[in-house]
Amino acid sequence: MTDTLADLARAMLSAGERPTVTARVVDIQGFSTWPGDEVVIVDEEGVRHGQLFGVAGAARLREAASPLLRPGVPPALGSAVVEIHGSAVEEAGLSCGGRAELLLQTTATIPAALWELLGSRTPAVLLTRIEGPGRSPASQVVAADGRIWGAVAPPAPVAVAEAVHLLRSGHSATRRVEDPAGTVLVEAWVPAPRLVVVGTGDLVDTLSAQGRLLGWDATAVDNRPQPHGDWPALAEAFAWAGGSAALVVLSHDPHVDAPALAAGLDAGLPYVGAMGSRATQSRRSERLRARGVSDAQLDRIHRPIGLDLGGRSAPEVALAICAEILACHCGHDARPLSDRTGPINDRPAAGAVPH
Repeated sequence: MTDTLADLARAMLSAGERPTVTARVVDIQGFSTWPGDEVVIVDEEGVRHGQLFGVAGAARLREAASPLLRPGVPPALGSAVVEIHGSAVEEAGLSCGGRAELLLQTTATIPAALWELLGSRTPAVLLTRIEGPGRSPASQVVAADGRIWGAVAPPAPVAVAEAVHLLRSGHSATRRVEDPAGTVLVEAWVPAPRLVVVGTGDLVDTLSAQGRLLGWDATAVDNRPQPHGDWPALAEAFAWAGGSAALVVLSHDPHVDAPALAAGLDAGLPYVGAMGSRATQSRRSERLRARGVSDAQLDRIHRPIGLDLGGRSAPEVALAICAEILACHCGHDARPLSDRTGPINDRPAAGAVPH
């Protein structure tokens, strides 16, 4: 889901505009190059915000959304099937055809917290009871820190546990969870990391290039904080990266590295790392303590940054740094696959749908 669509949904709800329907994919066969995790909002005039399977998907969405948007119709769930084959495949920008089942839901029944979280690139899960006697458009939002908004009825603790698991997995995904009251759809949106790099030199460009290979965006900040402590460029970078920020401090300048790391810790960024030898890290830690940073906060800094892959060149060091960020993002400890027991891939169970 794009930040832009989340911002649009938030603005439409706050302005009290006309009713809309939110649609997303809940089951899919084929469509091998479909990027996943798209969400589309449709208004009563059939205007779509977002894209889903090109012209064929747009026509089917308008048709399926229309009954949910009629005046006087209470909030409800709906469904639609989109099948694309033949010449329509190329038009939709796909490499092969397929069949997708869509869930449609009156947007007003989705807690506004979902759009707030996704607009700030913060991982979030939406729970909706789609089958059974409790089938209802009333949804529940779960955040990675355990906060919950809204409710499904009856309560679904197993689905909440699955939500927490998906948020820790580092990838967007959809699951169906069965309980005595029916089926709960568990939809997790986990944005990819965005790199905020503080420093200069060839490693900045190499890190950005390595990030692009992984589908990550990056931005560099190389100036110093202002004398009174403000650092607008860094604050803007944190706002841009949002809840998926990974701060990489390359600078050894004491007027740059300690303020940047302290700011990243204060902002609660999920990943904060610093380049430098153990002696450099020790001196830097003392500067951070002098700024009021606690030992518990210091323990959150990955120092020295990166995995021990044995590399020395800029591309090799960039790979080690991004590998550690990926492992942390996915909740893994970066051990060799040969050390794992059970499946080597965290694949969904039968009937589940990865975004």
